[in-house]
Amino acid sequence: MKSSNNSKILAFFSGGKDSIFSIMKAKENGLSIDYLLFNTHDFPRPNVHEINIEIVKIIANLIGIPLYILHLKEGKEYEQLNNLFSKLNINYIIIGNINSKEQLNWYKDLCKENNIEIYAPLWGNPYDILINEINYGIKAIICDLDINKLNKNLIGKIIDKNIIKELASINFCGEYGEYHTLVLDSPIMQGRIIIKNYHILEKWNRCMLKIEEFMVMRK
Repeated sequence: MKSSNNSKILAFFSGGKDSIFSIMKAKENGLSIDYLLFNTHDFPRPNVHEINIEIVKIIANLIGIPLYILHLKEGKEYEQLNNLFSKLNINYIIIGNINSKEQLNWYKDLCKENNIEIYAPLWGNPYDILINEINYGIKAIICDLDINKLNKNLIGKIIDKNIIKELASINFCGEYGEYHTLVLDSPIMQGRIIIKNYHILEKWNRCMLKIEEFMVMRK
């Protein structure tokens, strides 16, 4: 997919490893991304990226692409998103999906109204994607996990090739909510985030990291 002068490209963004890697791959393929979009939801339980929204904002700032934050109301998601797409003149969206057909179909349904094209540069094998993310220099911390599927001692760990061994019993990239990440450093960030203080929340069978204090080291 090639962008044109009139194209506006938006990348769905969480601050996690897959959203960062999808942006990296898009840039690698010659795409210039105009906007990042972070969605909040009316979930009954807290979302770890919403809990750490200040970190998400910092990550976007270090990437250097304008960030939109949109609060989605239940049953109004398609309407709200399509209104934003129209406002921003979006022609393409970039998503970090890997092998969830259900999630991909959700985006396809979303984009029908405005004939928006979808670019999913990570679509493929979760294990290969995770290895590539590490090899590309993405430093992602496990900030949330399902305690019924993963050991709590993984919380706060940076994903590396040793940690991957402990993810063998699940979808390696955590695409079905087994775990979530925040990226502390990557080649497209103009600085790295250093966590200085945090505490751990345990609720709803989740173990979540709430970052209380951090600093940014410019490159």
